[in-house]
Amino acid sequence: METLGSFLDSLAAAHGDNEAIAHAPQAVVRERLSYRQLRDASRAAAKKLVDLGVTKGTRVGLLCSNRLEWLPLAFGALRIGAILVPFSTLWKRDEIAYGLRHGDVALVLALPRFLKHDYVADLIDIVPELATNEAGPLFSAQAPLLRRVVSLEGEAPGMQAWSRLQGDLNDEVLDALEQSVAPSDWATIFFTSGTTAQAKAVLHAHSALVVSARRIAACLGITPQDAWWGHMPLFWSGGFILGALSTLAGGGRIVLQEVIDAGSALQLLEQERCTIMAGWHQAGPLLEHPDFAKRKLYLDKGSNHPLATRLLGREHHAVGMYGMSETATCVACARWDDPEPIRLGTFGKPLDGMEIDIVDPDTRQPVPTGETGEILVKGPTLMEGYYKIPRSQTFDANGFFKTGDLGFIDERGCLHFATRLKDVIKTAGVNVAAVEVEEALARHAAVKAAYVVGVPHPVRGENIVAFVVLQPDQAATEDTLRELCRGSLASYKVPRNILIITESDVPRTGSGKVEKAALRKLAATRLG
Repeated sequence: METLGSFLDSLAAAHGDNEAIAHAPQAVVRERLSYRQLRDASRAAAKKLVDLGVTKGTRVGLLCSNRLEWLPLAFGALRIGAILVPFSTLWKRDEIAYGLRHGDVALVLALPRFLKHDYVADLIDIVPELATNEAGPLFSAQAPLLRRVVSLEGEAPGMQAWSRLQGDLNDEVLDALEQSVAPSDWATIFFTSGTTAQAKAVLHAHSALVVSARRIAACLGITPQDAWWGHMPLFWSGGFILGALSTLAGGGRIVLQEVIDAGSALQLLEQERCTIMAGWHQAGPLLEHPDFAKRKLYLDKGSNHPLATRLLGREHHAVGMYGMSETATCVACARWDDPEPIRLGTFGKPLDGMEIDIVDPDTRQPVPTGETGEILVKGPTLMEGYYKIPRSQTFDANGFFKTGDLGFIDERGCLHFATRLKDVIKTAGVNVAAVEVEEALARHAAVKAAYVVGVPHPVRGENIVAFVVLQPDQAATEDTLRELCRGSLASYKVPRNILIITESDVPRTGSGKVEKAALRKLAATRLG
């Protein structure tokens, strides 16, 4: 087993001066790093982090877009045994505050702003002491473990500038710190929406991420001739593990695009000859753009999708895969060289070391081959658990994780996905808890109740639709309610459609429970 630091060192030794990362702010690459330079940059980052007081077990928050420094900073923290806590650049003030507190973050490395987000203002609003801090340790009841915030770009109130840190640590001391890190040590906390209003914090060890990266690279057939289009944010487990780490594991190139629009993406894909497509929420805009027919694209590998033949061509080698943040992405995956019926018609076989059981959701007893039941998983890439949640509430007596998904295993041993048991909507590759959106809508004085469901969408997977029951003699428009959501939720959580209904329209079971399945059908009917 490997730590993530030793994983990168082995890749630098194997691929040396081969390009590892290219960074395009939009359409054109401005900076590049070789494997050796990535390793050296991560060591330099580790030295600066030690100067800031980071040590083994320190939670380091990273609030940064898909820039060149993201991976050096991440590997730098992981080298010395710190726990990386990626923050979404889409988060609003309340979501950032929750990440700081629940993640026990001691140090934040942050861009001052990105697109329309002013993170300095958000952080000062959360931790007012930051406004008058003079680069010393912070002490705030609002984020009691937070000690420092460092600006990744220039100066900012109360923040040290990353560029001004010296990082003079002796190499021998850094090497010794790295030797203290074990593959079984905690590495990352990824926030993912579950069936609760607040995002759950998925805790992974070093070995889980390395094992996952190497297995996925083999399944996708990644080689040094390949390049992943890094449009998926690195702060998601899919971007970091399925995209970046797996590409590196195969010796390929990561082509990070920071700001996405279809025209610039098509230009970048052609110029950089990207071959790997993982993360499909941007596929629709690419196909609909007038430049699509004019560009020569090289995409032919990655995860399978209904749009794969249109985007990757008929001879593509994309594969079906099944997984989630809790399992460091893939649990089961077909291989790039499998026969087409397996590669495109199934999610492949369980990956090495992974166990998948299919059980009856009610009796919890195993079901026969070919019959649908709840998918349970166990194996080397399964999370350590949800941070601050007892393992007994997450895993069964045999150590299996209950996915809340329904599926079956066929006679060839391949997994098929059917549907979800959980009240979670997967839109544009991200899980969104319905209850979180429902609670946001309920804050409006005119809203009596809100019920949120996902409806199928050919590109995004699902769109979020909210049914709203208004208080008697109260009024609220769809635009007003959507704007309310924008004030407290990340953009991808805001409902695409809000439908006003009466209490009598809400479908319920005999016991009075709301029937979400019936609401999904109603949404599909109403929206055509």
